[in-house]
Amino acid sequence: MTQIILSAFLPVFIVIALGYGVRASGYVPRELWRGVNALNHRLLLPSFLFTLLARAQFDGASSLMIGGVSALGSAIMIVLALGLGRLVSHAGRITAPMIATAVMWNIVLTLALADRLLGDAIASAGAAVSATGVIIGAAATVAGFALTSGRGLSAALTKTARDPVVLACVLGLIANLSGLGRIGFLTAPIEMIGAGSMAVILLSMGAGLDFRALKGRLTVLASAAVLRTVIGPVVYLGLALVFGLTGDLAVLMAIAGAAPAAAFIYAVAADFDGEAGLTAGMITLSVLTSLITLPVAAAIALSL
Repeated sequence: MTQIILSAFLPVFIVIALGYGVRASGYVPRELWRGVNALNHRLLLPSFLFTLLARAQFDGASSLMIGGVSALGSAIMIVLALGLGRLVSHAGRITAPMIATAVMWNIVLTLALADRLLGDAIASAGAAVSATGVIIGAAATVAGFALTSGRGLSAALTKTARDPVVLACVLGLIANLSGLGRIGFLTAPIEMIGAGSMAVILLSMGAGLDFRALKGRLTVLASAAVLRTVIGPVVYLGLALVFGLTGDLAVLMAIAGAAPAAAFIYAVAADFDGEAGLTAGMITLSVLTSLITLPVAAAIALSL
């Protein structure tokens, strides 16, 4: 089992490490990565998600069950983030990055690992997990930063409705249900963009690691990382087992739960002049802790 997990996980983590190496070496200057992150948030990740959902072969009741478990997991993580945020700090501005880190897991990393570990057969289940998890996660992230920036509920709702990740998921589901997702000339350009996005997003994930952001407020950073990568897999895998999702589906849920925070939440924080440094620290520490929790969570799920 150890060899199977290492052969699936190691190449993905090497790509992430390469991204950090490229940025740290100065080969691609640090200031350019902010533009890459914006590109990921506004074009690459939305294209990836749209294609994933538009082409998915959803399986009726089974897909609804998987999506429902994913949604329930997201809701639980939001509640835990709110409670933990108030417990570790009285500063209101940590609430948004805490929620974003807890609920917006890295879907590209999750699907890349699931594909390498479980094969193509898990793709439709991965789409079902993504459909609800990403919509709820992105909406909670955007709304959280909008509200804590003082822009009010109306601005939060408007920004959430216009967020590229949320729109991509909604439009992908519409394309799937209407049959438009199977019309090649309509979706092919978006599919071409999405096909090249996984490597760029993983590289950007590594480039976004900021070890300087780990200095100070360690209690807050550690709390967010533990919530995301230690409590997360317990919540998602536990829900999977409670609702009868076993085998590969349980492994998928465990990986989704243990995956680190999505790098694009940094771009959202920057858009709202939020706690960008704190957000970067949470992302960085969650990536580091996930190096341990992801293989462990996958191994536990595989052994069940």
